[in-house]
Amino acid sequence: MKEARRETLRVRRSPHVLIYWREGQLTIRNYATGLAILANPLVCAVLDLCGTWQTTNGLSSAFPAKAAVRLPALIDRLVEHSFLERSDRQQDPRVRAMATFERWNPEAGFFHIATKDVRYWSRQEGARRARQRTSPKPPSHKRYRDVQRIDLPKMRDGEFARIAVARRTWRRFSKLPLTLEDLATILGVSAGVQKWAIVDGSETPLKTSPSGGARHPIECYAVVRDVAGLRPAIYHYAADRHVLERIGGAVSIERMRAYVPQSGYFANASAMVFFTAVFARQLWRYTYSRAYRAALIEAGHVCQTFLLAATSLGLAPYCVMGLADTLIERDLGIDGITESVLYCAGVGRPPRGTTWAPLPRGRLETRPNKRLQARR
Repeated sequence: MKEARRETLRVRRSPHVLIYWREGQLTIRNYATGLAILANPLVCAVLDLCGTWQTTNGLSSAFPAKAAVRLPALIDRLVEHSFLERSDRQQDPRVRAMATFERWNPEAGFFHIATKDVRYWSRQEGARRARQRTSPKPPSHKRYRDVQRIDLPKMRDGEFARIAVARRTWRRFSKLPLTLEDLATILGVSAGVQKWAIVDGSETPLKTSPSGGARHPIECYAVVRDVAGLRPAIYHYAADRHVLERIGGAVSIERMRAYVPQSGYFANASAMVFFTAVFARQLWRYTYSRAYRAALIEAGHVCQTFLLAATSLGLAPYCVMGLADTLIERDLGIDGITESVLYCAGVGRPPRGTTWAPLPRGRLETRPNKRLQARR
């Protein structure tokens, strides 16, 4: 019975398979599922033949007897690792979700999945690896030799200049809660819809940050830990209505620390905010994979506005890109492909008596750039 079933079983190649060499080894990766294995010419030949549905018997007839004997076990392994799909099983939901990227694949899809859930170095490991580096540290700025130089006047003083100069990444926070008014102001300024414009007969949102084609793919989610008058929970910020929608319960501080591996001190802030991208908004307009860059850039626009808004209120903001992507996306209830987390920011009150708390502990010495200092 098992053999008869195998004879009628059909397989086909997953639509999101890439083959490449790394350090001399042939590697196959399904960029929808993130799985990768080392390959050989037989594996490549099987995948090549499986562009359409094939039976095991049909595949066996295409190979010499010695290779055909190995096919059943090889097919099972390729199915297990998501490189082949079976006719008697439902398609992996990650594969279906990745199909929405079809106009941008394989460039965007491969980068999108391959850069998720990486292993982050601890501070100790980072220091050890730095000591082991043999190449010199690259210069922090670029200069041209033998060219004319024009000295510029110092920056003009002004409220915005002072806010921009004051922005820093804080890593220690007061135990006093954030106010709901402060959180509302930061979210409204950074992510809220300020006006509506009629473009091609339909309403288009306008925000404080630019967006390619006014598509605005960025969404905001707040994990509230300690905001006066607001229940600790996971909220979605509805940018068009300026309201918080509670979509999850309270999150323990241990789990908040897990959201930002090796940077758990950020969880002590009053609120942690995740910026996600809904890619369908861009895919609707842009067919080329370069548009994927726009989502990354726009997350940076929104995050910087978040930081400056918090700084203007005398608060202690931070931003961090080292994220536990899948854990966060699971808690936000998003699939990580059609909507994916890109960036994280947060805010709390500064510790009493400090003008800047850059490190979890200890001090950091700084010196001003006198050539740039604002003129008064």
